[in-house]
Amino acid sequence: MEKVTDAIRTIRRNILHGALFLAALFLFFGMSDGPGYPEAGSSTSDEIRVGLKSFFSGKQSIVIENSELELGYCDGREFVRETILFSENGIRVTAEKGSFFSVSETFSLKRAEELAAKLTGAGAKAYAVMLFSGTAGIYLPVTENGISEKYARDLCEATAKQCGVTLTGGAEKSAYLLRLEADERILFADGAQGKYPQFAAIKKDKDGIPAVNLGSRSYRGRIEIGRYGGASTVTAVNVVPLEEYLYGVVPCEMPAGWHMEALKAQAVCARSYALVKAGYHAETDIKRGFRMSDTVQSQVYGGITYEHERSNAAVNATRGQTLCYENRTVAGYYFAASGGHTENIEDVWGISVPYLQGVPDIYEKNPSQLPWSVTLSRKELERILLSAGENVGTIKKVMQEITTSSGRVYSMRIIGSLAGAGLRTEALRNVLELASTKFKVISPDMIPDRVTVQGISGAKETTIHDCYIMSGDGRIQSADGLTEQYIVLSADNLTNFPRYAPGEGEYLFAGMGHGHGVGMSQSGANGMAEQGFTYKEILEYYFTGISVR
Repeated sequence: MEKVTDAIRTIRRNILHGALFLAALFLFFGMSDGPGYPEAGSSTSDEIRVGLKSFFSGKQSIVIENSELELGYCDGREFVRETILFSENGIRVTAEKGSFFSVSETFSLKRAEELAAKLTGAGAKAYAVMLFSGTAGIYLPVTENGISEKYARDLCEATAKQCGVTLTGGAEKSAYLLRLEADERILFADGAQGKYPQFAAIKKDKDGIPAVNLGSRSYRGRIEIGRYGGASTVTAVNVVPLEEYLYGVVPCEMPAGWHMEALKAQAVCARSYALVKAGYHAETDIKRGFRMSDTVQSQVYGGITYEHERSNAAVNATRGQTLCYENRTVAGYYFAASGGHTENIEDVWGISVPYLQGVPDIYEKNPSQLPWSVTLSRKELERILLSAGENVGTIKKVMQEITTSSGRVYSMRIIGSLAGAGLRTEALRNVLELASTKFKVISPDMIPDRVTVQGISGAKETTIHDCYIMSGDGRIQSADGLTEQYIVLSADNLTNFPRYAPGEGEYLFAGMGHGHGVGMSQSGANGMAEQGFTYKEILEYYFTGISVR
């Protein structure tokens, strides 16, 4: 067997089946697969809205465990306090069900409470209902009076007349009523007014932060709970100052123990992304509620529970700084690892953006997210395609059609007994549930690790497992048996070579990188930081033509 004459440092990593790195500089971590296309421009609001989809979305009820809370709403960008709630057992917010009569007039909250108590004392159960702008109404539930709607109306009208108030027309369905159960029940009407209740902590927690406690997690700022779009369930939205939001994002997206310059770069990216993507701010959007969520669909956000002093320091050190292109804040896309080269945005989402162009990524060292492999049988692949609406019959061939300059699969073609099917870019990654599109498809009849090497006697075609590897300290060992995937460093990229082909009737997807590949590689950023680059230099490398300010 011919020895490889060039001295190549080797790094051995255990992945799914193991991988051998034949290179001097390497890979991986993190991730936020922000969907959609980057937008220009930025908000000047201090607060953003974050939908808490991870644990507090589409619930029958949500419990806030604080014993004392401010209750109010947002008027424009200003929080207006309506009252203070006290409850030793916390406050449960539920989507109200049933039908109500309502009094035609509106009152102050105090006066509405007095009249509701008077109506209840006269025989018709009634509730003061918070509206907005310092006003309140009175609602009388049909069901709680225990009789038919006609008799209930007769009773309520007689009682209302006795108490000097007038009912409106027929009974109203509670499409946008919320029930707030503290020591006593409170109703909050929204919908027509376009307002949902917001709750703010009065007392500080053990760390001196006025936090709203939702049980498994606590949050800075305020918590809004609503029935967005008229849903029959409730969802929580965190209305939080931007910089305090970042305290809960940065450590969820990048390990707090990583280099401080990498954490600063992450903070600037996350701030820029949020400013561009949040869209609207403290005030309710009754139909949708939020554009940013706490999941990988936007940025992973854990609230106070996940904050760390090092990542908080990175946010504070870069306070207010964003990625700017032509004097506008632009979205700071980022992902876990590139596998050797970042990607042009047009090769992922089909739109050309000058500052989101692929660059060599040779600083991804000591990877946390490693090369990967997925083996699918022909039957499994047929079933996946069928669930995606593609009935190709029995698969005859799977092949890569177009590969981008970064080494990612832009399109893949599957030929079947009934039809052919094509998968492209992000659809390809999502349908097959792959970590990235930087992969090779290996069929049973292929020799996956065939390469051309330069020896003393010239170039020769061979397989990597027939070669010898010289490590940085001069030790020589056979590549055979070390691993099942080899990673080779070229001038501006990394290329993977699986050692084995799959079995009969199977297809091997062997790849590198994690995420969409657009913007900043988090592992690469940490590698650059360890090599002495500042956070501004890191960002200016990954985002072509931007400045940080």
